[in-house]
Amino acid sequence: MSSLPADTHFPIVIVGAGPTGLTLANLLGRYGATAALVERNATTVQQPRAVSIDDEAMRIMQAAGLAEAVQAEVASGYGSHYLSARGRCFAAVEPTSTEYGFEKRNAFHQPMLEATLRHGLTRFGAVTPLFEHNVIDVGQDGDRAWIQVTGPDGSSSRILCDYLVACDGGSSFIRKQLGIELVGLSYAERWLIIDIAGTRNRFRHTQVFCDPRRPGISLPGPGGTRRFELMIKAGEDEQALLQPSSVAALLAAYGEPDPIIKRVQPYTFHARVAERWREGRIFLAGDAAHLTPPFAGQGMNSGLRDAQNLAWKLAMVTKGELPAELLDTYVSERPDHARDLIQLAVWMGRVMAPRSWLHAKSMEWGFRLLGLFPAAKAYIAEMRYKPKHHFHAGFIRPDGRPKEISLVGRLLPQPLVERPDRSRVRLDEILGPGFALVAYDADPERVFGTLDLAAIEACGVNPVGLTPCGYNPSQGDLVCVRNTQQHGSALAPYQGWLLLVRPDRTVAAACRADQAGRLHEMLKDLLGERTPAATAIAA
Repeated sequence: MSSLPADTHFPIVIVGAGPTGLTLANLLGRYGATAALVERNATTVQQPRAVSIDDEAMRIMQAAGLAEAVQAEVASGYGSHYLSARGRCFAAVEPTSTEYGFEKRNAFHQPMLEATLRHGLTRFGAVTPLFEHNVIDVGQDGDRAWIQVTGPDGSSSRILCDYLVACDGGSSFIRKQLGIELVGLSYAERWLIIDIAGTRNRFRHTQVFCDPRRPGISLPGPGGTRRFELMIKAGEDEQALLQPSSVAALLAAYGEPDPIIKRVQPYTFHARVAERWREGRIFLAGDAAHLTPPFAGQGMNSGLRDAQNLAWKLAMVTKGELPAELLDTYVSERPDHARDLIQLAVWMGRVMAPRSWLHAKSMEWGFRLLGLFPAAKAYIAEMRYKPKHHFHAGFIRPDGRPKEISLVGRLLPQPLVERPDRSRVRLDEILGPGFALVAYDADPERVFGTLDLAAIEACGVNPVGLTPCGYNPSQGDLVCVRNTQQHGSALAPYQGWLLLVRPDRTVAAACRADQAGRLHEMLKDLLGERTPAATAIAA
């Protein structure tokens, strides 16, 4: 498109077609919303950037209808080995659980991911990609937001919208125009990022070099690719280090004498969060809202969580299904978890980059000591140290259960479930794209038999029966499946309960199966005008 009509209007405009913006656009398309995606470049990125996609992000790809396409391009299920300066492994992270339906750590190639996401937009007639459109101004009033853009032919036009989402990266033009500061720290040390193809290293896990002489990391990628992130030492000549001969010497020291070098880039890492994530009708998401050091592999993944949290809310508000106040919950729900993951990355960076030989040795022996205790060893190996989101405010209603076991405000686990015909799928495929009411019980039919299913469905809620592993689902009219996970499920304390699950798979509320009146109250409280038959829910 070379030009736009004057004051073209979209209910939602996204600026920035990186992973966050592309994911948000695909999710909006899945939810039936109308939106435009504005990107200054002609194509998605062609160079490697992010390299790790986690289980939650893969679940978001599933919500976007792209899990199979993305999985075909990733190397699934790798871990991390922490090595001493002498090359000995003193801590191993090799998670085996698939709590959310996917492996916890997966290597990917960002250009492939972005190409898949961009192609995914072709499924949606209501989502308009506008590449080669550069935002030169932004503003808003009480009724709308707007951006001024220049198109590929140099013409200037204004795009109006009800809501604007800035996904335009760490140097966000929109954030700067709004006068919103990024608060936090920037690392004094610079790091050298080297992406290679044709690696000779067949080790499938990340190798973390906790060597005070030059801390670094070697990350496996799909298709024989590998990334090195190496600290530039104080006093080193950065420009000299970027020379091909210097890069070759560095790689040779790590067992890569003749790789195909795809990219060499020095970086300064940041641990910063925007002081505000919303200004009126304008939202910040992804790197525009938070910058994360790479040591935990969570920068892009946090941006995808932003996209999922915001997508269903924007869709329902712009379609008139829920009130605009719902959008306030983006700010009450997302920033705390993003900060938690930044703190994790900072802590992991301290492990990875010891400041002295004393620091390195004390850390190494500390981890070896922890490894003597099975519970502590499992805590590290299974990545249980990674913070999970747990909303205490927002679009939730606490169930009064102890915080250690309460699922309200947390992601619903996604086990592999078995249909009555013995075919197996991930649970989200059964829940559907919108709200779901899950009856977790040995006899979900009995539970739903006490309720008015027509009234529940009139609320826009999909009723789903889920039986524990030891009970077969029925073959009646009710959608009912069996949890194939036998042990250790976070769902175990909720046998005999009803769980209201949001489109982003967060549990919004829960009540005992025999509390039909409380179910009525929580549906009416949360879904409001979407519940015209709420008084008839209890049969």
